[in-house]
Amino acid sequence: MRYDVILYDFDGTLADTVPMIVKSFRIAYREVLGREEDEAFLLSTIGLPLQEAFRRETPEAAEKLLIAYKAANAALLETEVKIFDGITDGLSILRDMGVRQAVVTSKRREPALFTMRQFALDPYFELLIAREDTDSHKPNPEPIFAAAERLGQKDLSRVLYVGDSVHDLRCANNAGVDAAAVEWTYMPREELIAEKPKYWLSRLSDLSCILSDAEL
Repeated sequence: MRYDVILYDFDGTLADTVPMIVKSFRIAYREVLGREEDEAFLLSTIGLPLQEAFRRETPEAAEKLLIAYKAANAALLETEVKIFDGITDGLSILRDMGVRQAVVTSKRREPALFTMRQFALDPYFELLIAREDTDSHKPNPEPIFAAAERLGQKDLSRVLYVGDSVHDLRCANNAGVDAAAVEWTYMPREELIAEKPKYWLSRLSDLSCILSDAEL
């Protein structure tokens, strides 16, 4: 097969969490600063650690925003998250093909695991690299390097990273691994095109064709 390991971003790639994340941001900004934030800005922060999302605010405001965001997110997590159509089928096909799969996300470990377990996704993955597992984060390549090291995967040309944002694609490029962008992204498509992902996925099962060099 073309790749031995498939790494996935989580929010917006496997789990349909972006509307909930935007809602959590809106609640936090409204409660702490009394203002509405532009949706384009909020979308641009998804895929980054929360501290990075609030970096343009004063340290005091950023800390309050972080607390308010976590509270809003925790209240919404159980009822306002879905997984995208075809995710479970795609993961199952790849597992049956013997492909190793892992998640590499800037999301905190606890909410990532909650959603993975809620939708019974966790059995498909050997590893979860979350916000707490590396000092540097996307678009820095350290999370991908950490995943490859823990999986014992030395040949990075045999690793594919699947994501929905420019942060994911830049992380892959910086790590020297191939990248696949998902068609179901909420992000501006032209921004992803500019990053030149090697593949575009219309459904997760497209990966089985890519792995076997079959026609999509």
